[in-house]
Amino acid sequence: MTVEIKGANELIAVFREIEDFLKDEKPMQGIVDDIADLVQTKTEKGLDYRSRKFEPYSPAYAKKKGTSRANLKDTGKMLDAIDTKVLNANHGKVFVESRSYTGKGKRARTDMVAQIHNTGTGKQPEREFMNITPSALKKLKKKHYDDPLLKITRKARLR
Repeated sequence: MTVEIKGANELIAVFREIEDFLKDEKPMQGIVDDIADLVQTKTEKGLDYRSRKFEPYSPAYAKKKGTSRANLKDTGKMLDAIDTKVLNANHGKVFVESRSYTGKGKRARTDMVAQIHNTGTGKQPEREFMNITPSALKKLKKKHYDDPLLKITRKARLR
């Protein structure tokens, strides 16, 4: 009796392609870039990471600013300092880079200003913008990992 195995070469090729994909840092770069874009977009709309409106500016600051709608954009330097870094194929980070923040009589660092806004330190109300919901992260994982992996496996013509 003879047993013939068909498709082994195709299967090996698919496994190699999956292995190469999982070692590549591009999917993680896509995730951290999308998170940074999401943080920017929501913050500029005056929304926290859960899409809830930020607590309005104080009446005195709102008068100076011309609006009570908080969007955390005073000089724009803090939001412009949002950056990403891929540590490896499985880990990345989105952070506010430490830059000098001067303007309108203020001197600080962008990362410190972000920390104050994010946690509500001192007189500042909490306006948590540097975060992502589990469901949003799940969608990004699907977009950058699950969908491309399914595409790779669909290429296999195994019978």
